[in-house]
Amino acid sequence: MSRPILKSTQSPNILLIMTDQHAARALGVAGDKAAQTPSLDKIAKSGTRFTNAYCASPLCVPSRTAFLTGLEPHQSGVLNNNDLLQSDIPTIAHSLGKAGYDCHLIGRMHFNGPDQLHGFSVRPIGDIGPGWPGAEAPYIGSLTNARGNRGDQISGSGRGETSYQAYDSAVTKTGIETLLQLAQKRDKTERPFFALVSLFCPHPPYVAAPEDYDAVVSQVPPPEIPAPKQRHQVHQQWAKLGLVGVIEPEAAIRARTAYYGLVRMIDRLVGDLVSTVSNRDDTIVIYVSDHGEALGERGLWWKSTFYDESAKVPLIISGPGIKSGATDNRVMSLMDVSATILDLADADHLPGQTGRSMASSQSWENRATSSYYGGLMNIKTPATRHRMLRRDHLKLCVYDGYAPQLFDLAKDPREIQDLSNERPKELSALMQEISETWNPEEIAKIQNSKAKRTKFLREWVQTTKPEERFRWKDPNPERNRYL
Repeated sequence: MSRPILKSTQSPNILLIMTDQHAARALGVAGDKAAQTPSLDKIAKSGTRFTNAYCASPLCVPSRTAFLTGLEPHQSGVLNNNDLLQSDIPTIAHSLGKAGYDCHLIGRMHFNGPDQLHGFSVRPIGDIGPGWPGAEAPYIGSLTNARGNRGDQISGSGRGETSYQAYDSAVTKTGIETLLQLAQKRDKTERPFFALVSLFCPHPPYVAAPEDYDAVVSQVPPPEIPAPKQRHQVHQQWAKLGLVGVIEPEAAIRARTAYYGLVRMIDRLVGDLVSTVSNRDDTIVIYVSDHGEALGERGLWWKSTFYDESAKVPLIISGPGIKSGATDNRVMSLMDVSATILDLADADHLPGQTGRSMASSQSWENRATSSYYGGLMNIKTPATRHRMLRRDHLKLCVYDGYAPQLFDLAKDPREIQDLSNERPKELSALMQEISETWNPEEIAKIQNSKAKRTKFLREWVQTTKPEERFRWKDPNPERNRYL
């Protein structure tokens, strides 16, 4: 296919909007009738939507770190949500800054530890979540039992107001102010900018404002993919520890409705952000999420699996040099997105960078990997070593100590039929490919060492309560209530 992305003769501004836990399928332009996403649909109409984009890990911190560094989790050492990214590992902000870009981070990035910038020069509003492993979660008052990420908390889903909604509004307001300032500076000095605006929703709690909840309440169907009669052993453990068996159908529908209400909200905020630069012909807009959301499909919830509901992400790119109204079906990852950004900005590749530029004229290999090592904070699973390889239409899922899964997405897009026993040659070839760059025994040693350090660090955090200088605190925590 012809390339939908071409390099500009001038250094473009780049506005990247990232959300948390937005499933790739939850877009109107993707055919989801429950998704009210006119702003994102409009961006897709003016640009290119990528249908096979995967996260490098179906979990917040390792996924975001992989995007920023171009390194897979086992390469950067950020395996789960407790891990700290070392400050001497360069990110795209370092490379873009070196190339002359003005790099601003506005909102959520889920950094752990004292370095809350990692190459960004300015961060006018920080994260709503903790900046240290073991620090307190955001206060949400009477909604605490609806925080999500465990089955017994799904029943608290519904209509209401939360600090998370307020946070996304504050991030958007700050983002608009920042974009206006950066645009004025670009016009005066010709210095390009990279603005990463990151929202928290539609991440749980599954509580949406009444205007958004009521707008979608009659349009959200039950899950389409039923729970299998016999789960893979890994998913049996996940479902048991996640308490998905206690979720009642009525609560599931409320949670799904609230989720789509939150999608409606973030679409509105994305529209507000994009309108700030919509009159400029020098700005590329990128929309993406860090991972997906199962939302009851297969009887599973949240993230942390390699099913497309969890591992795929929405990706839309629009602006100068981007083909309008196009759909790109290449298999790719978030690390390819960061490589593309650096290529478009004519910035240096990062040391050890894994991703490939989608603007390159070289032939494209339909390949993406994703890894999961445990570490979802509300579900205390043991350390795991899981790896996915998507090559063309085949997807291999490897679970250290358990049987693999093999799916043919061309014939079985819902990933129902495991072909690992029926296609031994293809299984063997893909297993060999994974083993060439991934050693679970070595990673297990790293995990054991990290677990001891993390335990020690968490105890220090809980005792000393170190300053979280960039953390956003809700000025009106009383807002957390059902409506």
